[in-house]
Amino acid sequence: MSRSLLLIDSYYSALLHELNLDTVPGADFVYATRLTELLDFGFGTGGAYCRNFIDLGWDAKVVIPNSLSLQTGWARENGLRDPFMRGWAYGAHLSRLPIARDHLHRVRHLHAVLLAQARRIQPDVMLVQDLNLVPPRFAQALKRHTRLLVGEIASPLPPRAFVTQYDHIVSALPSIVDTARSWGVPATSIPLAFDQRWVVRSAASERAIDAIFVGSFSRLQPSTAPLLRAVADRVPGLRIYGSATPEVLADYGLTEHHGGPAWGREMFELLGRSKIVINRHGSIAGNYAVNMRMYEATGMGAALITENKSNLATLFEPGAEVLAYGSPQEAAELAANLLDDPGRLDRIAAAGQARTLGSHTYAHRARMLADLMEAALPPCVS
Repeated sequence: MSRSLLLIDSYYSALLHELNLDTVPGADFVYATRLTELLDFGFGTGGAYCRNFIDLGWDAKVVIPNSLSLQTGWARENGLRDPFMRGWAYGAHLSRLPIARDHLHRVRHLHAVLLAQARRIQPDVMLVQDLNLVPPRFAQALKRHTRLLVGEIASPLPPRAFVTQYDHIVSALPSIVDTARSWGVPATSIPLAFDQRWVVRSAASERAIDAIFVGSFSRLQPSTAPLLRAVADRVPGLRIYGSATPEVLADYGLTEHHGGPAWGREMFELLGRSKIVINRHGSIAGNYAVNMRMYEATGMGAALITENKSNLATLFEPGAEVLAYGSPQEAAELAANLLDDPGRLDRIAAAGQARTLGSHTYAHRARMLADLMEAALPPCVS
């Protein structure tokens, strides 16, 4: 029997602004067209999961709840009044406000449109990928329109009351799985993955960019600047992409290496032109290798240099499929040595890509999630 899935996937406000999806749309706006364009842009995980669930025979749909343009377009096409336009970038903040958060879904705003979509679609499963956006009372309202409410998170957890509303929690972080279970919520560890649509197959040694880093770069990530400074000293062709604080770049002499933000398709194209990808995890990861960049880098055929985390060997073979460092200086030395040995560079990049395409794509993760959801779904009540 075919199952239905609604994925609820928030996007970065800066990206929605760049794509002009944070404004009230014009009369010629077509919801399905703009949603498809956004999902094809290559950001986030909702689109990748949706395509692969459809391949598994599910009726899967994606909602971007914090896009004023998309949600207003959907409301109009479904006979609803335009929602209030202010405050869409602060949905998660509004969800934390005492007392007010219990009534958000009754106001003609972000939460009310999302609730209307849940009521209209009535999916077997809802997969919420932004737990901070869904306060407890709103989660209870959503549960009236689905048989199974699943939350996915790999960032700091919201308050306990937010988490305990879910029937199941999924996370790439073992520490989050442990916490959810300690709060009485069933939880499963499922790693992040690579969207195989973007794959590029070319010899790493023949690519134009010697080394690249893609990620946030500010004083909130204090380990990043020393790492990239060390790599730049050994690899002058290092390129840095992502949101960055100009003062931090200047303090470490990295301004000339910075190419600005890179999202979705552009980011994948850059990875596909790079010989080496330098990776680092945020502090939330602790001693676990969990971030998506590992899979994106290897999936695009670059050689990955990442931290020597406790579980790395369960994902890749260090020394053969990826290289692991314990300090900024070691990362820099590994990168420089790889560039001096094109044959080894190509072998590691090719082996890493083969491992990711064979084990770490969203096709693999969708199957894992589908099996979990099938097992967790309560029986139908006739």
